[in-house]
Amino acid sequence: MSIYRVKDWDKHFEKAESRRCKNMLWVPIPTKHDGSGFRRVAAHHRAGELFAAWILIVEVAAKMPTRGLLFKDGKAITVKDLEYRTGFPEEMFFLAFEILTKPEIGWLERVAGDEIIPDEDYAKDAILAQESG
Repeated sequence: MSIYRVKDWDKHFEKAESRRCKNMLWVPIPTKHDGSGFRRVAAHHRAGELFAAWILIVEVAAKMPTRGLLFKDGKAITVKDLEYRTGFPEEMFFLAFEILTKPEIGWLERVAGDEIIPDEDYAKDAILAQESG
């Protein structure tokens, strides 16, 4: 199972006020609509589904122990988990993971894959190892 995170979470989704919150009840959403990633999403024939999935992923990621990292209780958050948590269909999240991880969009990134991740510290170590190598 792969582990994904919202790319550059701290840069785009944390503000001074949100950093003081232990449990996020809201998340700041950038309003930049002229970036190349946004324009590519908007041009996709399923743009509405993609953007809805993106916002839902960001909201779920805000509630994770490590904000932005789709990993909790020793396991990766899957599209089925996203469906259960949000009430939206898993197919929408499959599409989002496929499209939003493409380099030309780059809103999501896979940080570890296919190995069993026993705990949060291991996941963080796997991410650090991938970033440095």
